Amino acid sequence: MDIRIEDFITPTLTKEEYYKPNSVDVWLNDYEGYRSAGDIHSIAHFTKTNHQILMQANMQGEIIGVCSRCLEDAPIHIDTNFTIIFLPDNQKRHYTEDEEVEVTSEELDVEYYKGNKFNVDYLFREELILSIPYSPICRDDCKGLCPECGGNLNRGECICKKEKSLFNNIKVNLF
Repeated sequence: MDIRIEDFITPTLTKEEYYKPNSVDVWLNDYEGYRSAGDIHSIAHFTKTNHQILMQANMQGEIIGVCSRCLEDAPIHIDTNFTIIFLPDNQKRHYTEDEEVEVTSEELDVEYYKGNKFNVDYLFREELILSIPYSPICRDDCKGLCPECGGNLNRGECICKKEKSLFNNIKVNLF
């Protein structure tokens, strides 16, 4: 999604983009087991005041991951909002390489642009990656895999022979 400064005829601008599955798959390339389930819809509202540009964006869609319990496909619904402030590159603070700097919370949501055109696709990629859950599951009642034979317990009871443990006797006698 390219933003051109000359497009700001009024102080506000809205851009909409549908990221195609092959583009989303490239974004997810570093994350094994994740792939696109279709288009990712993004919409961004920009407000320009002087040289500052405020972007308020939303991204919606679905990707597929690997269920952390049963290793089957796990659909992951993406619906995230984020806000970024763009400032001209000449307003960026400059530091020496060995200088230790504390970044304020306000600076975390600031990006810098150079010239009259900039692209925001990388911000949508970052937000997509941040939206991926740590341990996705295919459904809330996923039973996972049998610890003995590795069979998927969502498909039915496991028929593997489970050896009786000495602890089973203790459990039966105590409870």
